[in-house]
Amino acid sequence: MRRNSGFVAAVATLLLAMPLVAPDAFGQTTGRIEGQVVGVEGSAFPGVTITATSDSLQGPRVVVTDSNGNFRFPTVPPGVYTIKAELDTFTTLEREGVKVGIDRTATIAMQMAPATVSDQIIVTSETPLVDTQSSSSGVNITDDLFDQIPLGRDFYKVAQVAAGTGEDREGTTISGATSVENQYIVEGLNTTGVELGQQKKALNFEFIEEVQVITGGLPAEYGRITGGVVSAITKSGGNTYKGDAFGYFEDPDLKADNSTQGDLRDDAFQVVEITDQQDIGFDLGGYFVKDKLWFFGAFNRVENTERKTLIRDIPVPGGNVAGDTVDTDFETDLWAGKLTWSANSSNTLTMSAFSDKGEEAGDVANFDYQQIDGPPSTYLGNREFGGTDYIGRWDGVFGSSLVAEAAFGTHNEEDKISGPGKSIVHIIDQSVSGSPTSGGFGFHQDTEFERDVLKLNVSKFLGDHEFKLGADEETVSAVNANWNGGAGQRIYIRPLRTDQQHYRHRFYVDDEAPGFDADDPSTWTLLAPLVSTPETTNTSYFAQDSWRATPNLTANIGARFERQEIGDRFGVSQIDLDDNWAARLGVVWDVKKDGRSKLFANYGRYFLSIPMDINIRAFGGEVQCFCYNFSPDPADFAPDPDAPENSRLLGAGGTPVDPSLSGQYVDDYLIGFEYEVRPDLVVGVQASYRDLGRVVEDFLVVEEGDYFIANPGEGLGTAVTFYDYYYSAQYNYGVDYGFPNGDPITDFTAPVTSPTREYTSVQFTARKRFSNNWQLLGNYVWSQLEGDYDGAFQVSTGQLDPTINSAFDYADFLVNADGDLSLNREHQFRVDGSYRFSEGKADGLTIGASASFKSGFPLNAYGYSSAYNNHELYLVPRGSLGSGPDLYEIDVHFGYPVKAGNFEVNFLLDIFNLLDRQKPFRLDERFNRPEDGHCADDGNTTGIDLDLCNNMGGIRNVTGTLDALGAVNPGDSTNPNFLTKAFRSTDYSGQRTARIGVRLSW
Repeated sequence: MRRNSGFVAAVATLLLAMPLVAPDAFGQTTGRIEGQVVGVEGSAFPGVTITATSDSLQGPRVVVTDSNGNFRFPTVPPGVYTIKAELDTFTTLEREGVKVGIDRTATIAMQMAPATVSDQIIVTSETPLVDTQSSSSGVNITDDLFDQIPLGRDFYKVAQVAAGTGEDREGTTISGATSVENQYIVEGLNTTGVELGQQKKALNFEFIEEVQVITGGLPAEYGRITGGVVSAITKSGGNTYKGDAFGYFEDPDLKADNSTQGDLRDDAFQVVEITDQQDIGFDLGGYFVKDKLWFFGAFNRVENTERKTLIRDIPVPGGNVAGDTVDTDFETDLWAGKLTWSANSSNTLTMSAFSDKGEEAGDVANFDYQQIDGPPSTYLGNREFGGTDYIGRWDGVFGSSLVAEAAFGTHNEEDKISGPGKSIVHIIDQSVSGSPTSGGFGFHQDTEFERDVLKLNVSKFLGDHEFKLGADEETVSAVNANWNGGAGQRIYIRPLRTDQQHYRHRFYVDDEAPGFDADDPSTWTLLAPLVSTPETTNTSYFAQDSWRATPNLTANIGARFERQEIGDRFGVSQIDLDDNWAARLGVVWDVKKDGRSKLFANYGRYFLSIPMDINIRAFGGEVQCFCYNFSPDPADFAPDPDAPENSRLLGAGGTPVDPSLSGQYVDDYLIGFEYEVRPDLVVGVQASYRDLGRVVEDFLVVEEGDYFIANPGEGLGTAVTFYDYYYSAQYNYGVDYGFPNGDPITDFTAPVTSPTREYTSVQFTARKRFSNNWQLLGNYVWSQLEGDYDGAFQVSTGQLDPTINSAFDYADFLVNADGDLSLNREHQFRVDGSYRFSEGKADGLTIGASASFKSGFPLNAYGYSSAYNNHELYLVPRGSLGSGPDLYEIDVHFGYPVKAGNFEVNFLLDIFNLLDRQKPFRLDERFNRPEDGHCADDGNTTGIDLDLCNNMGGIRNVTGTLDALGAVNPGDSTNPNFLTKAFRSTDYSGQRTARIGVRLSW
């Protein structure tokens, strides 16, 4: 795919427009200071010289107040500032402690008086906590907080202190969306996972200056999300040399015994825990030339061991026995570096690099949430992962009214697996409980991903308006090698259907081999690996006006356009989403006209940026054979027509796309009020509503006779097909119930409306900045998350294939699917805070704590689909079996400094899960199990009445609709663990764990 030529024209337009227009999509790395100078009678003071100084600033910045006494520093690094106002014959006024955060505006008022006795008045006071120009919701977190409370050693954990956040298997969830719908930003660079959209770049706290979490109300410069934004900036140097050397340690002797083994489901093979961890490193910041060239560098070696302990014998040759342990060792080298060059007071160039490359040895073929269920050859090996990112930025300030910014950066990811199991076929025994494995590796990938980013933005302040204009382009590329299993194959020992054992051979078929014919099995050759090198180009433009309609009323009006061109393995564009227009409207009213309260409301539309998984799986040549025969020989994979299951090819080299396909989006509405009840304490209330407007997914369109990528409920997606028709009628699979009306299209399809996901919440917040030795951040959130679609991560099934999940593959998956969604937690409460002693022998001692409560997830009865080898079906209305266990935890932190000259040694102790509850927060919701067989077989043991069960293993529908004919009785479950035990050992709140640390600072 070639670079979008329209972007070049847009850049030229921006350059020509620089003297006239504006914005700042780089709000992720800087903030602003503005204010007004008045006299004792309230009259405006023009011509006052305003000087800003800070340890974060290279040299002083100077502006002069305009005719209305207003002044502005339109872009400054986050930090604490001193603002000085000077005018002949008047007392010099100096304001200390002005704090600026990422993408925040610090507004201050200064009152000057004629010079009398004193020539200078110094006022030490904190900046108002309320940003009266922003209609966004979220929180900015600095080391004032995250150094003093107990948190995991990565900045993503910091995000979860914000109201409206939660957690799924892949990371932090925001405002009802799954974690892979967020955008993750470091130093202004999009570091979101290229393939799947997860949080992908590791950084620890010693590298970080500030973290910003935006949960709603995003202005037009933000996009490519249907969740929220988590942004971090690393530290910079300064005019003094500062540094740290640190070490943090966790050890089995500092951890409570694991008491969950007896509570695991009876077909679980293992318990999982981190046995020990250590990270040791240093950082140093300073200058090469004072006020001109600063540097910051940091290095951190992180080592940890994950131990899986077998709790029952693995019933395959060479399998482990109960009590055996498998250790996986991780070594990661984290580093970050930054150079900041101030060419002059108006032009700054910043160059940053950061890396998280590492190695893993041990269980490399299973993710940490999967089970060891075979001999060592199925999982032991080595893995290399991570990447190094680079970004260069130029910031130009012209007077106090024009700002220009440009940046170019690249984000890199690599993940490669090696080991003996790569050349040995993987075998899954589905005929016994737990489906143990043998042979070599299962499915795995070797990947290289790169995202190149180019941004240009300008901002212009004209009177009461701040006009903004910006553009960016992301070129995303992949080199991906998929292995269907070791030696390219997985062999399934299938549950008996006849007196003779049969097998499924699953492998990629080379559709480019000479003579390939999809209808002729003799031409199907095994491909190992399947390699594809697709590209995606993402382009965006935005315009916004922040209009100060009155001194205490601001309107934020903006529009954003995004385009996404998704290419296939041959470089041909398969999806071109070129109509993603989004409006952003916000209003902020400073109720008391003093900068300490605001009533705000916002509406925004946000479009999902589709990760590259769709390029690889839908357009990367993924043609798989499910070949059934009676031979377990890997070389004998030819289909046998006498096998009880019919062989077929899945995929056709590329999935067709509905020509009318449009982008996936959510609409976000919020209204809130914040009030600074005292100079260091703000309370707030906010109500929000998010509605999923459109979805992109793949599913069978029976009228076209193929799978399509389409919008469910629109275009080709107005009807969905039941499995009975496609496999019973066309492939004679299982039992054919027949066609009641003689019309298979009518009888085995159903109309479908647009998917739904509605998030409604009310939240109450309080935040007290650090003063008088203590600080506090707390929130309570009531929320309801309802619909029939979890999101880009299909939490219900554990599938992470954004926009090509199984949710709409067949109509069977939509029967009973509407209700409380997987991530719904009705009540959430969290409080984080710390206190620092300042007297006696305890002087400097810090005690911090985090406490949280989350009500349980909704409970379901999932039915097993033998066609998908997974629990995909809702046997009762979704979420109708009540709520699972509540989750509550208390963590504590202690820090004690010892000073020695210019050095300070801080001794640290964190205790996690102080109560050592070790209770499950997610239960086993599998109503039946793979070995129970198919519900239409003779001797049905699935717990589903035959008159209710369809050929997929779910509940039959009322003909021509998605309405269920009934529901199962939960008491008829054939799974002895159903709703009584945790599904995985990682579904427990964990053991009480202590982490000790020491940090030497100078």
